[in-house]
Amino acid sequence: MDVAAVLTASLALGAGGALVAPAAESSHSANASVGTSFNGSVDGSLSGRSTTRVSDRQDGAQSMPLWLANPNTYGTAVDIDMAALREASGMELLAGLSQLPLGDIRSFVTNSAVTIDAILAAPPAPATVNRWWDQLDSGSRADLLAGAPQLVGNLDGIGFRERGRANERLLGDALQTVGESGRDPSVLNRIAEALRENGGPKRSLIYLDPADGGKAAIAIGNPDAADYIGYLVPGMNYGVQEQMVNWTLTADALYAEQTAILRELGQKARVAMIAWIGYETPDLLSVGGSDNAQFGADALESSWLGIRSSRESDQPFVTVYAHSYGSTAALIALARGSVTVDAMVMVGSPGSEVQSADELRVQGGNVFVGEADWDPAVNSAFFGSDPGSPSYGARSLGVSGAKDRVTGQWLGGSIGHNEYFAEGSESLHNMALAGTDNAALMTDGAQTPDSSTAAGHQGHRR
Repeated sequence: MDVAAVLTASLALGAGGALVAPAAESSHSANASVGTSFNGSVDGSLSGRSTTRVSDRQDGAQSMPLWLANPNTYGTAVDIDMAALREASGMELLAGLSQLPLGDIRSFVTNSAVTIDAILAAPPAPATVNRWWDQLDSGSRADLLAGAPQLVGNLDGIGFRERGRANERLLGDALQTVGESGRDPSVLNRIAEALRENGGPKRSLIYLDPADGGKAAIAIGNPDAADYIGYLVPGMNYGVQEQMVNWTLTADALYAEQTAILRELGQKARVAMIAWIGYETPDLLSVGGSDNAQFGADALESSWLGIRSSRESDQPFVTVYAHSYGSTAALIALARGSVTVDAMVMVGSPGSEVQSADELRVQGGNVFVGEADWDPAVNSAFFGSDPGSPSYGARSLGVSGAKDRVTGQWLGGSIGHNEYFAEGSESLHNMALAGTDNAALMTDGAQTPDSSTAAGHQGHRR
């Protein structure tokens, strides 16, 4: 059996270790950007519309309609040519829409679904969106959130509190529409389930696209104010319907581990974690190609630029946690050069076309690679490079088991492709140290437990 066959078969294992059957093939190609109308329809005509990555996009427009004649008139009374607005795109459309009263915004969104879908398929650069949003008065923002929640909720560059409110309104409307139409509500139901806090930290829906198998991102904590923000990027078979709930629980475990570390070290800081399934993850039939990773990289690049622009002078420490094929997408995004993160952790990585950690926009050489025994993806260089090789220049992340250097508690080892995020593990603990800028306390996985320290310390610290 060749290497590709072994790798693809092994990556088909779900979180429980059982073989996961590949999902039915989507009617849209893996690299299509499909517009979604929240009146319950899906507009496939927009397939393939957005193929230019964020760093290549041009801001602004060629013409200057009345509502753009003065860039400081957002939120003031300006006569809008509605026919022209329906033909507008990019910032022309956003600026014009922000001049309308609430009733007209709702009417425009209802009757111009394809126009709304188009701007979401190829949005303006996040920094431009952020400047526009910051110039709006509170009344204009409130009207847009109420009348066009799909725009407010899903444009990178708008603050996450407002995006969460918009998308939760959007989710409620979509669930009602689906219920009335008799269509399958499974994807929406899984998102709603993942949003339940169950006494834990606040969760908010910061991205929602229910088309086909769906895309979504749920934030734990407050990304608008957090000192440390983590992005969890999944790999194969991590669709929204199948894994949104589990992926959010994983983010919750990492959030709790970071919070515990900061508390133990006496460091007063705020944490946010983002369970991100913002691209169509591959299945067994498509995992051998990089198309999904390229489009995942587009979405990641835009999302990270959104954080950087919305936080302005109050920049957080951003860490990317990428598992399996998700690391391939994240590596591509970080090699493009448009946005910098503060740390990157790869576990179970099959590599990418990027040949060295030096090619990545990651501060201070904070690139970490975890490789568990019996994980067939690691050392495979399946997509062109092996991030765990000495020549790559990344730092090793211990995953085999070790004592916590602060508490002396035993941290369990991880085996295979799917145990890196296990609670109570050395792997999860080291990830949390990397994400709180405490990498000096990371363990190397070379220790052996003794009976006095290993017993009773396998559980997660809450």
